[in-house]
Amino acid sequence: MGSWRWQNPQPQGNPLYSIGFSDERHGLAMGRDGTILRTSDGGNEWQVTRSRIATPLYGLAVRGKKAWAVGARGAIITSRNNGESWTEQVSATKKHLYGVSFVDEKRGWAVGVEGAITATRDGGATWAVQESGVSKHLYAVAFGDEKHGVATGAEGTLLVTDDGGASWKAHQQNGARNLLGVCAIAPDKFRVVGWQGTILSSNDAGATWNAQASNSSTNIYAVSFVDDQRGWAAGGDGVILHTTDGGATWSAQLSNSAQLFGAVCFIDDQRGWAVGEGGAIYATTDGGEKWNARMRGSQESLTAVDFTDNRHGWTVGVNGTIMMTEDGGKSWHAQTSNTTASLRAVDFIDKQQGWAVGEHGVILRTSDGGKQWDARTSGTDFSYHGVSFVSAQEGWVAGEGGTILHTSDGGESWKPQTSTTRFWLEAIAFTDAKNGWATGESGTILHTSDGGETWAGQESGTRRALHAISFAPGGKEEKARAGWAVGDEGLILQTRDNGETWLVQISGVTSNLLSIHAISARQAWSAGLNGIILHTTDTGANWQRDNSGTTTPLRAIVFRGDSDGWVVGRDGAILRYAGSGAGELKTLLN
Repeated sequence: MGSWRWQNPQPQGNPLYSIGFSDERHGLAMGRDGTILRTSDGGNEWQVTRSRIATPLYGLAVRGKKAWAVGARGAIITSRNNGESWTEQVSATKKHLYGVSFVDEKRGWAVGVEGAITATRDGGATWAVQESGVSKHLYAVAFGDEKHGVATGAEGTLLVTDDGGASWKAHQQNGARNLLGVCAIAPDKFRVVGWQGTILSSNDAGATWNAQASNSSTNIYAVSFVDDQRGWAAGGDGVILHTTDGGATWSAQLSNSAQLFGAVCFIDDQRGWAVGEGGAIYATTDGGEKWNARMRGSQESLTAVDFTDNRHGWTVGVNGTIMMTEDGGKSWHAQTSNTTASLRAVDFIDKQQGWAVGEHGVILRTSDGGKQWDARTSGTDFSYHGVSFVSAQEGWVAGEGGTILHTSDGGESWKPQTSTTRFWLEAIAFTDAKNGWATGESGTILHTSDGGETWAGQESGTRRALHAISFAPGGKEEKARAGWAVGDEGLILQTRDNGETWLVQISGVTSNLLSIHAISARQAWSAGLNGIILHTTDTGANWQRDNSGTTTPLRAIVFRGDSDGWVVGRDGAILRYAGSGAGELKTLLN
């Protein structure tokens, strides 16, 4: 099994669900796909190490050097050394656990789906189920001391205990809004946050609850107080709220982010952190007057990628995003596209000459490696999803409504070709100036052997959408080429005769496959939803799944040679192939 490493954003791009600090320097953050981040310098730099746990880690509790994280299918892991190494614990449940709270190094509680509550009195060596009395999902838990605690959950579920969880009393809230976060300020003081700006306060150990005016309609996911007056709450659309009077009034702070924040943590009235979607990490050293990003790189979703060698590459995406690398992806730099249209495809024939196409008829060209991109008139407002050039002069684009355009002057002018279909075309690929294929909706595969003067349908044997097509490079004497097309529900089709016949291959997955790249007649790579990356070295007789380290949707994959590969996707995801067995080099679990 091969492994992949994050290049953008840095340190990684999986969503982060929880964060905790033991002091001003040592902190941890947990997230999707088993993500564990560590910092020992106050969050300026974060280190990522793969763990054997690939399930989401939702909740985190930190007590000194010790920490506990909980996640999907009852997962509980613990560390005794600031997160340097981790050990699995037996949680007494297989239900997803979303929140965890410890009052000291021994006593802790975890909550999850269907009212699950499990507790420990020995630091997690053993866990025992507690009866919550409810079947609603529980999202968060906080204890002020060994007796007084609050758990919150779906549809206004609010549970209170004054005996360490031996019994839980329900306090149903009006409006049935999901309650997503809770913090304990003192044994008798709690704050709860939730959907549509909900903030609740209790100053009598949960006996009574009062609504506070957040002045926000955004869902609030997390809350953190450093004393009974000063607190922060964080949620969707980059919202961060602050109070200096215990929540009597709340005011918005400028986070400089539009990402959803799922967790917030302050260790004093000046230093705090917020984490969330796309691997977002933001920090403040002045109580939130200014928030600064602690991750690097773009978080705009990417849709296509192309490399001309193992160093020079380009990726494009939404809002006119274009990024370029000259060092194999160690660093990526934004280029100016002069458009806000989403770009869907990119193709370079050398380090200087390239084209990008996208929505609203956008066609861009560069002749200097992307230092300057110029728009070319396509003559339509259709969206284009594929581009293929065989020389500096001759190329094709394909897209909405069966549109295929051809240029013989480097894109200065474009002429429509008759595709014989009205289905959307998702991809186009030419192997030379004569032979090309296009794929799209309803199992469409089109072929031309005369440069697009005529296009004819090939029988795919399916009505599933086909998102990508790729043919193996061949010599001039080769009349028949091997190729693959991929599509919805894990569909992989292969041909060994230029598409005269297409045969289904077993992918072993059911998620949509969005990209395919043929390296040779025997070797190809594919990528798709749920972070899927597949690889074959035997003409597709067997497809093996790689360890991408993410379930982020991956939209495009490209290789230059057998070992230099990149894949791009949602939230700015760029990963580079690290080689077979690279994922086993280091783990966090003992």
